[in-house]
Amino acid sequence: MNKGNPFRSIYVPESSDKLLDLAFKKALRGSAPGGLKLSIIKKRKSVAITRIKIFSEVLQDKLIKIVKSFPSAESLHPFYKSIMSIWLSIDEYKKRLAKIQGAVRVIKQIERDYVIRIRSIRKRDDENLGAFLSRIDRLKKEAYGRISSVVKSLNKDLMTLVELVKKMKKLPDYNPDLITIVVTGPPNSGKSSFVRKVSNAKVEVAAYPFTTKNVTFGHIKLGINGLVNILVQIADTPGLFDRPIDKRKEPELLALNAIKFIADIIIFLFDGSVEAVMDVKEQIAVYKTVRSFFKSKDIHNLIIAINKVDIGDDKLIEAILQKMRSEKIDCYLISVLENYNIDTLLDKIREQVKKLIGKASNKI
Repeated sequence: MNKGNPFRSIYVPESSDKLLDLAFKKALRGSAPGGLKLSIIKKRKSVAITRIKIFSEVLQDKLIKIVKSFPSAESLHPFYKSIMSIWLSIDEYKKRLAKIQGAVRVIKQIERDYVIRIRSIRKRDDENLGAFLSRIDRLKKEAYGRISSVVKSLNKDLMTLVELVKKMKKLPDYNPDLITIVVTGPPNSGKSSFVRKVSNAKVEVAAYPFTTKNVTFGHIKLGINGLVNILVQIADTPGLFDRPIDKRKEPELLALNAIKFIADIIIFLFDGSVEAVMDVKEQIAVYKTVRSFFKSKDIHNLIIAINKVDIGDDKLIEAILQKMRSEKIDCYLISVLENYNIDTLLDKIREQVKKLIGKASNKI
């Protein structure tokens, strides 16, 4: 798989009109090969043919570049593919690009047809020169019109791809070669604050909940055995609510896809504060959703912590601890704000990273 966001450098014109304007401007600058040596009729034909070709070729070139700039659905990492499917299905993605590719062939055929027609047109005996030259100009306009109609038929497809690219560009640059930690949990549990504290990620942290709307990456250098610094990715994700998948908003789907497709280690943060947005039952339900992703994974790669214990709700914290004890899972009490137990949590992360590296080495 390629590293980074494959949609980062894609440019799509916002409408078919922009493409047509560019092609018209370039076509108008086209002149007849041969210049003054040509007769009036030959010159008019030559100008018409040259401009049709320029108009057609500019559009073909731009449309081909658009198609080639998009990654194939097969080459997309499952992370990007799954998130793209939130906004545009894989089938629709392929259809839009195939339609643009097909339009290139149609434009080329129209160009050929009109070049042949203009080359073969002959002045009638009873026709004056002005009328004949007008017929050449009409054929040129017809070619422009037919080619323009083909391009305008792509307007909806181009607009759909523009919107997709705008959304996909906001996703982080994922590197599949690095171990990835995904931080998740209910809203306002301090995920962004934790990621910002332990990594170089530039994430927004605010005094109000629901700040995070996208997935943001940072990097951490972890010392292993006091000798080697291992670079790992850490992802901040939007908060999850207790609701069915078909009721989840886009930010939640982004979080779930990050958990499903890129997480080697998951840190689940409960909100243990008196200011918690969700009660204990709702938070545990969210935890169960995340826990379900580990049916085929090593449960030890799920690290649980209760944040904000500096303003903790004792009953809420105890209820969460009881749930974790029943599953025989360690649960860390932390405060990102007060830097309480953060080093202990990092030690646990370091331990799991070391195990993952060991497993990878054994497979080689």
